[in-house]
Amino acid sequence: MRKAIKTAAALFLLLSTVFLTKSPAGDAKVWTCDAVTDEIDRNAVKELKPLRLVGARNGTFSGKVVIESNTAITGISASAGALSGKTGSIPVSNIQIRYGKDWSVRGMGEKRDILLEKPEDCPPVSGRAFAVVWVTVNIPRDAKAGNYTGEVKVKAAGVDQKYVKVSLEVSDWALPEPQDYRTFMDFIQSPDTLALEYKVPLWSEKHWKLIERAFKLLSSTGSRIVYVPLICRTNLGNEQSMVRWIKKGENRYDHDYSIMDRYIDTAVANLGKPKIVVFQVWDLCMSSNEKWIIGRGNSFDPEIQKAITENRKALLNKGPRVSSLDPVTNETGMLTLTRYEDPASKALWAPLFAGVIEHMKKRGLEKAIMLGLMNDIQPNKTEVTFWNEVSKNAPWVSHGHVGAKDDVVIGNKGLYKLADIGYAAFVAGLTYNVNIEKGRKYGWQNPGIMAAYVRGGARNQLQPAEIRELPAFDITGGALRGEGRIGADYWPVLNNKKGERSAPVYSRYPENNWRNLDILDFFLAPGPEMVVSTAHLEYLKEGTQVCEARIFLEDALLDSSKKVKLGAELAKKCQDALDEHHKAMWKIVWDTDESIKNFGQVSGGRFPAESLWGELFKTGARKAGFFDKDARTELMEEAKKGKAKFIVGWQEREKKIFDLAGEAYTKLNSK
Repeated sequence: MRKAIKTAAALFLLLSTVFLTKSPAGDAKVWTCDAVTDEIDRNAVKELKPLRLVGARNGTFSGKVVIESNTAITGISASAGALSGKTGSIPVSNIQIRYGKDWSVRGMGEKRDILLEKPEDCPPVSGRAFAVVWVTVNIPRDAKAGNYTGEVKVKAAGVDQKYVKVSLEVSDWALPEPQDYRTFMDFIQSPDTLALEYKVPLWSEKHWKLIERAFKLLSSTGSRIVYVPLICRTNLGNEQSMVRWIKKGENRYDHDYSIMDRYIDTAVANLGKPKIVVFQVWDLCMSSNEKWIIGRGNSFDPEIQKAITENRKALLNKGPRVSSLDPVTNETGMLTLTRYEDPASKALWAPLFAGVIEHMKKRGLEKAIMLGLMNDIQPNKTEVTFWNEVSKNAPWVSHGHVGAKDDVVIGNKGLYKLADIGYAAFVAGLTYNVNIEKGRKYGWQNPGIMAAYVRGGARNQLQPAEIRELPAFDITGGALRGEGRIGADYWPVLNNKKGERSAPVYSRYPENNWRNLDILDFFLAPGPEMVVSTAHLEYLKEGTQVCEARIFLEDALLDSSKKVKLGAELAKKCQDALDEHHKAMWKIVWDTDESIKNFGQVSGGRFPAESLWGELFKTGARKAGFFDKDARTELMEEAKKGKAKFIVGWQEREKKIFDLAGEAYTKLNSK
C-alpha cells in the first residue's frame, strides 16, 4: 500500500517538493501566511504583516498566523475581536479560531494540518516547530461591501503576545447557498470509521452525534451525495446494511428502515438536501466473472493478496449479504441471499425497494435515487435487468478508471444500453483546457455528471495552491463538473500489530478490495473528542467558492440576452478577469508559455500535467515519455517555478472576479 501511494503521489500533476527552513536556535518568531502558501514551504514570506482576507458575502475565507521555533511550542492561545468598517461590522461570532496540528500517518500519505478547536503543544519536526493559528471569517449574506479591520491576539510560552491586524475586503456579491452550487463535489462519509475511532457502538446516540458533526463540516463544500448501503461489507467499509431483514417465515421477511431513515434525515439536517442518494446493492465480490476477480487485488502486499483471493473464492457465485434483525433481542446478524439472477430473488428485493421508494417519497427525494456501486467491473446484464425492474429504472453510479462522457447522461443507457449511468467519477481519460485562445470550455454545463477521481491518496499530499485549483481545472476542461469519490472521514482507523494506524475501515473486507481505486484520502480528521476539519478541506472549499463566481459570470456571458444587459464594456472586463484567472491557474502545472501556446484541449491523462505532457510528447515537443525520469524532473521544475508566479497577485485576481460578479448581478437585476 505504501508503495502505491508514493507512486500515485509522484505522478500527480501538482505535487511539488517541500523544503524545510533552517534557523538558529532560540529564534521563535510570529508571522502571517495566506491561504495559498504552505507555512513550511521555503518560499513562504515570513513577515508579521496584516492578515489580508478577500472574499464575497455568504462565503468563508481564511488566513494563518504562524508561530515558528526550533524548540517545542507550548502555551498557545489566540482570540479575535469583531471586524468593523465604514459600512458596518462583522461580529466575533462569525470569526472562528482553530489550531493547526501536524498529523501524518505512515504509509497513508500526509495530512500536515488538522484543525483543532483547542490548541495543543507543537513539537519540532525535522528541527522546526510550527504552531499555526487559523483565522476563518464567515461573511454574512447581508454584510455590506467594503473594507473591515480588526485584530487577532496570539501568544505562546516564551513569545510575547502579538496583536495581528486583520484586513477583510468584502465584494458586493453573495455566493449562492452551498445547496445551489453548480461546482460538483462528492464527499463519501464513513459511519463505521467514526464508530471505531471513538469506540462507540454502531447507531448509538454518541455515534449519531459524530455523524451529524461530519455532515455539518462537509455542508459548506456543496457536496450533496449520500451513500446508503443495502448490502454488507462493501468497499466503502460498512459492516451492516442500513435496512435490516426480519425473518417472518420461509423466504419471507419484513424490513426495518429505521437506520436508513435516520441516516438520510441526519444528512438532510446537517449536510443539506441530497441531490443523489446512492443505494449500494452491488460490489466487486458479487461478480460472476471469476477470471476478473480471482487473483486481482492488492498485489503489493502478499498477505493482503492472499486474503483477497481466499475471501473471493469463498463468496464466488453467492448472493448479496444483508443485515438481519431480531426484533425481540435487537441483535443483528448477517444473511446471504440468493443471487439476483435467481428468479426467487425478485420476491425478496421488490418489497424492500418498494419500501425504499416510499420512504424517499415522504422526504421529497424519490428523484435522487441511484444504484451502486460499480467500478471497472460491472454487474452482468441479468443483474442490471433485475434492478431495472426492482428499482423502477433507477440510474447507476460508477467509480472507475475510465469511461465515455456520453455514457454518463440520463437517457443514453450507458450501461449495456439497458440502464442509465447517472453519475461517474473517473481516474483517467480526462479532458482539460490549456489555452483559452484556442476556445473556452464549460464543464459545468454538461447534462451528465462526470467528476475527476484523484486516486491513490494523492490529494492528501497536494500543496494549498494545488488543491485550491482542482475544481477550476475540472469545470474549465469541457467534460468534468468537479471532484468525485473524495474520502471524508476515511483516515486510517485500523491498527497493525504494533498498535500503529495502518489501514482504513474497508480493509476489514478484502473481498471488496478495489486495488488502486480504494479511497486513500481524507478531508476530515479525528480530534480528541469530535471530528474536525483539515487545512485541505478549507483550501478546497475556497477554490469551490471562486468556481461559483466563475460560473455566475460565464453563465451571463454565454446567455445572449444577459450579455446584452451587461453591456460590451462590463462583458469584456468579466471575460478578461476569467481569462486571467485561467492562465494563472495553469502556471501551477507549467511555467513556460511558449511551449504550450498552441495547445487547446488536452486529454487522455489522469490529471492536467499528464494530459499536457501527452500532448507535448505527441507533437514531438518532448522526447521523454510521461513515466520517464527526465519528464518527472522537468514537470517538477516547471510546477515549482510556475507556482511561485501563481501566488503573486492571487488575491487580486479573485477579488476582481468577486467584484465583477457583484457588478454583473446589479446590472442583470436592474429594471
